[in-house]
Amino acid sequence: MSAARRPGRGGSGRREAGRGRRAPGRVRAAARRRSPDLRPTARGWALLVTGLLAAGAAPALGQRDLLRAGVLLTALVLLAVVVAHRSCRTLDLVSRSGSAVVEAGAPARVRLTVRGRGRAGGRVVLEDAVPLALGGTARVAVPPLREGAALDLEHAVRSDVRGSYRLGPATVRARDPFGLVVAARTTGPTSTLDVLPRVHRLADLPLGDLGGARGSSAGAAATTSPDDASIRAYRVGDDLRRVHWRSTARRGEVMVRSDEHPGRPDAVVLLDDRAGAHHGRGAASSLEWTVSAAASVAVHLHQRGHRVRLLHGGRLEQVRAGEEASAARALLHQLARLRPGPDDGLARSLAALGRAESTLLVALLGEVDEGDVQPLTSARPLGAPALAVLQRTRLWAAAGPDDAGARGSDGDRAGHGDGDASADAGVRRAHLVLARAGWRTAVATPATSVPQAWARAARGDAPARPAATPARGPR
Repeated sequence: MSAARRPGRGGSGRREAGRGRRAPGRVRAAARRRSPDLRPTARGWALLVTGLLAAGAAPALGQRDLLRAGVLLTALVLLAVVVAHRSCRTLDLVSRSGSAVVEAGAPARVRLTVRGRGRAGGRVVLEDAVPLALGGTARVAVPPLREGAALDLEHAVRSDVRGSYRLGPATVRARDPFGLVVAARTTGPTSTLDVLPRVHRLADLPLGDLGGARGSSAGAAATTSPDDASIRAYRVGDDLRRVHWRSTARRGEVMVRSDEHPGRPDAVVLLDDRAGAHHGRGAASSLEWTVSAAASVAVHLHQRGHRVRLLHGGRLEQVRAGEEASAARALLHQLARLRPGPDDGLARSLAALGRAESTLLVALLGEVDEGDVQPLTSARPLGAPALAVLQRTRLWAAAGPDDAGARGSDGDRAGHGDGDASADAGVRRAHLVLARAGWRTAVATPATSVPQAWARAARGDAPARPAATPARGPR
């Protein structure tokens, strides 16, 4: 953690404006939070007990010097309490800033601005509460600050696992010069750091006629106002807030705004988030690989001019009108907060897929068999490509972080045990079923990178057929 001093302002600083009256209970709670927590150290307890015993035994022994020593030791501990208490109240955390969003694996800087309220008589340390996934609590010694002086402190955080993490609150810890008493006080606001999934650069491969390259989108935008919205008939599952009442009254049937611009193709990314379909832990898990793949595909297709919608757990995340400029970032935030779903999540997603209009469908699947993917055979948009990446997730359970991060050329490994062999056979059969239905498919392992899986799926790997049983000759 590093520190940078800023010019301070004289006096006690400006007070916060707009303080309203608080309820008595809230006032007492706030006072307890601001009140330092005082605790003697082991040395402080030793001196205090020694002083009390000496002061208590001195009259019986008739030793005035022993009484003076006991009183001195007890007074020294009490003085340490006063010094630590005052030192703990000489510092306030007034603001925190930094990168509210960072990609997994990338470091981020958190800046804390503290302001002095007076000279401290002891050693003061500022501790910022940081989750273990980001590196744990950060500590820094704060030099003496005069009243009103400001100081900027920085510390680095990093996480290899996506998610939404809470930073803070900060704790001011003060200790007297003799190390007898420690005072702690919580101060300052908290903040949230969103760690987005890793986004890999994918090759711009030909995917067929999607009806919406950048040229067609630009041409449509020139002839159609961005505020125009097409009207279509109501379908089960549509949001009632999108009903267009004027068209409904004119046509005699419920009409809704589809918010689809001509020439702007829709792409649906289906993510299998079932907890039972994935294996491994932390960053070296098949679920994190799938989320990173979904983020990479979403960003890649959005840059090509597609409106990308994310489908997982039976929920179709819709990008509302006016949010298209930040659609990719919105999807990344949704993926950052994604948690493993129930076992019926894929079935519910496939049911919701029937209401999704798209010109491209990308399915990122975990451990599946032919029964799981059978509904996908009829979900492929007519005349449009559909891509599927299937995972041999059992291999993630046996692979370590180094194996999961490896980037092999073929990524084909043997299963471990009868359960793994059965699961691999189910994935191969599902691969074959989708390929026969016109899907472009690929199988991924821990040694397969996201760009490799995308290239194989876009190219359409030939499915691995079951080995034929050799014929037996005549006896």
